[in-house]
Amino acid sequence: MNDVSEEQQSLLERIQSGRYPRRTVARQLLTFISDKPEGELLDPAWIDVWHTFEPFAADYLSPRACERISEAMRAVRRVDEGVWDLRVSSKTVVTFLLGAGASAPSGIPTVDKLLEELWERARKIGREDLDRLATWCREQRITNIEDLLTAAYLSDFAAKKPNITSLLDYFLFAGARERSEREEYLSSRRRSIRPSGVDVSSVSFLQDTLQTLFGLLTSTMISASPNAIHHAIVDFVAKHPKASIITTNYDGCMDEAILRTRLSRKDTAGAEQAANCPQSIEPIKMHGSINWAYCDSCQDVREFDLLELKETYEEDRLSYPVLGICKNCGGLRRPLLVPPLSLKFLTFPNLIDIWNSARQCIEGADYLVVVGYSFSEADTYLTNIILRSMSMKERQRMLVVNTDSSLVPTLRERFSVHIDGFEQARILRACQKAEEILPEILDGMLVGKAGTKKAASKKKKKVARS
Repeated sequence: MNDVSEEQQSLLERIQSGRYPRRTVARQLLTFISDKPEGELLDPAWIDVWHTFEPFAADYLSPRACERISEAMRAVRRVDEGVWDLRVSSKTVVTFLLGAGASAPSGIPTVDKLLEELWERARKIGREDLDRLATWCREQRITNIEDLLTAAYLSDFAAKKPNITSLLDYFLFAGARERSEREEYLSSRRRSIRPSGVDVSSVSFLQDTLQTLFGLLTSTMISASPNAIHHAIVDFVAKHPKASIITTNYDGCMDEAILRTRLSRKDTAGAEQAANCPQSIEPIKMHGSINWAYCDSCQDVREFDLLELKETYEEDRLSYPVLGICKNCGGLRRPLLVPPLSLKFLTFPNLIDIWNSARQCIEGADYLVVVGYSFSEADTYLTNIILRSMSMKERQRMLVVNTDSSLVPTLRERFSVHIDGFEQARILRACQKAEEILPEILDGMLVGKAGTKKAASKKKKKVARS
């Protein structure tokens, strides 16, 4: 597997950073393409770089040099050749794993854009503590909502337990090494002000408000509709029943795509909504759903009709219930949504059965088709499940459909470190917009069953030219 060299990756990152003027970019790109080893492939990200600079290249390079770069870009392989050789038989088990990128074409913001959306919502509340926190995060250039929500949870947890707070002080603020006089002074100041300086109720209130704001933020997903990715997966499952769908998304796009076809859908309790339909599927929603709710007190979990919820919301007949009352015990009921934080197992134990179901689906698959999932640090448990599965099943393969060109090389390297003799070709890359490429890939996988190999060959040639 000829992945890009460190030299190429370094040059790409420097150019993408925007630190170079156009003249320098054009000349460095030409020099690299002219001098690189013949067998080294170009990272697909170069296509976007060239697309940005091509209109200005003629100002700095000769027509012949521009054509040489364009020719090199046309030869860039966005999709691994092995992708078009994937075929399913009646016994092949396929598991789909969808991340935020799968819902982005439906107008739903990805995780990296959620924090700014949250601050927009916070402004409408007009709370001074939220405004102060938002200002501080911007000054510190904190843009990851996972960092914010994780810190809020840890602060709430530590504020209620003085011993934990003291231990955190020891681990984080030089307690385990020899300290300077200034550090000793600052440490003593922290100890002297902590008993009266930490307002537990304020910390808890702020953390709870952030969670509520996050629930309010996800309510914007209700109106989202399925895109080509969801429809392609449903079409595939209708023709190949030995398939499972796992998603880390809260939205109802995948559910709606299923509900609006001849497939039936199981709810969280496993009861089919269309009992007479011989083919049904249960999308495994690992991080909850906008139409799920749970009670803080009795931990009762309820699933409400998604299409009815969407209809009443769009017609403004009912507000989205960010907070409600539990019918069983009278406790506080809120949406069952797992925020992007690093302590999911501690905060949402009522989803453990769902996570176990996801693990079983991953371990039972011959092919894992991962769409728009970034393998973030907050989801290391899911990465480890896949790692363990590919370690146990030597013939299992994973197709990663993601526009991030660095993702698959990173995964190949990571899996090679943890699995002895790992064949990197087991992880296949489709570095293109999923809504464009996934329908063609899935059609090609079904070719063996339909007996139309010519159609797959045409698709393969079409994508190779793109």
